[in-house]
Amino acid sequence: MAAADPLQVGLVPIVRPLFRGARLNLAERSARTLAALGPALGFTVAYVAPPVASAEDAAAAAAALTARHRTGGLDLAMVLHVTFATGEVTAPLLAAPVPLGLWAIREVEPTGPLPQNALCGAHLSLSLPTSRALPVKWFYGDVAEVAFRRRLEVTLRALRGVRAVRDARVLWVGGVAPGFARLESLPDLPVVVERRPLEVAFDALRAVDEAAVDARLESLDEPSALSHEDLRGTVRMELALEALARGYDAVALRCWPEIPDGAGVQTCSAYARLADRGCLFACEGDAAGVISMLAVAAVTGRPAILVDLSAADDQGLLFWHCGNAAAAWAADGRTRLAPHFNRGIPAVREMRLTPGGACGLRFLEGRRAVVYAGRVLDREDGYDGVSGWIGDLRWAGRPIGPDGFLASVLNRRLPHHLVWGRGDEEAALLELCAWLGHVPLEADPEDLTLRWTNAG
Repeated sequence: MAAADPLQVGLVPIVRPLFRGARLNLAERSARTLAALGPALGFTVAYVAPPVASAEDAAAAAAALTARHRTGGLDLAMVLHVTFATGEVTAPLLAAPVPLGLWAIREVEPTGPLPQNALCGAHLSLSLPTSRALPVKWFYGDVAEVAFRRRLEVTLRALRGVRAVRDARVLWVGGVAPGFARLESLPDLPVVVERRPLEVAFDALRAVDEAAVDARLESLDEPSALSHEDLRGTVRMELALEALARGYDAVALRCWPEIPDGAGVQTCSAYARLADRGCLFACEGDAAGVISMLAVAAVTGRPAILVDLSAADDQGLLFWHCGNAAAAWAADGRTRLAPHFNRGIPAVREMRLTPGGACGLRFLEGRRAVVYAGRVLDREDGYDGVSGWIGDLRWAGRPIGPDGFLASVLNRRLPHHLVWGRGDEEAALLELCAWLGHVPLEADPEDLTLRWTNAG
């Protein structure tokens, strides 16, 4: 995870004086070791509450957590059971409208009088009736333990996705491509979406300085059968879209038919090359798709891709798009600029997806989502453009074969774009849905939901 822009974590230690473990400085030690882990996992301990020993102490700590969270100064609060505590102590903390981790440290001694009874305290706290809108994630053990670190890392990755969505400003230019009505739906998320007419893309294209085109062409070193002169319009488009995206976290652009008809070039390679710089674009005006890309990129720490499901066999599914993916996805780092497979005009990026773990997410209407994972296979076959076979598939955390995955996509009537990210971060994507209040759809490989509904 990136060291820049760290997540902000708070710590509230519960320490009841009755237990002898309360006198062993365990809260202070845990705070130090947690803070020391921060640089490696991309967080900082921004707030440590005084030890909580009573309901009054807990109410004060809950108020401080809430105030910090509302001003953007806290992404996660870790409530640390150093010792046992009864419900009136933890209830105010559970009522705080803040993402919570409930953490119990191990007993300092395995025999003799029970030092802390921390695990039982956390168990009791999690059993309390509550009307929380947000979930609570439990943790057990010491900071140095691999299992604790991995569990915390999953949560931090999920919360990076929450932050990316919560803070996002998305530009939606021209609406969706003709006939792609399902892409018109937006998920119920706290994202600022600014709609602009398609003409702003042409305005940006007309505003490009030719000297800037010359400079970008001079630095263009990506292999291509096309000459620099052939690529001049493509580079001009790249500069125009780069300017259009300034001030936004992502852009969904109606990239056909008007742009290739009016400008004589495709936007595909521009999307791909801008993705190399961390600038996200979604094809065909897919605003929900680019919002999903933002979340997946934040969770995985790598560029996300938006692709179609184009073929299936008994090994896996072939995902493809014209030529829009970041070079970080390219097998052996090999990419090539080429004419569009269908229109014959420049340019698309041709590449095979690199083998390895992959995971994906698509936000849907009605506070739903679909979460999936798999492994990009080491196969050479595929279509011109961006292409890759994915096998060892999973859906909502459960293994599923290619036929079951395909059936579930079609039975669930999902939008025809799916988002993938590199790496095995399925658990973090599922947890992201929980923090955002979105329900991941279960697989439907047997036509159980075979019906026609407006929402799919």
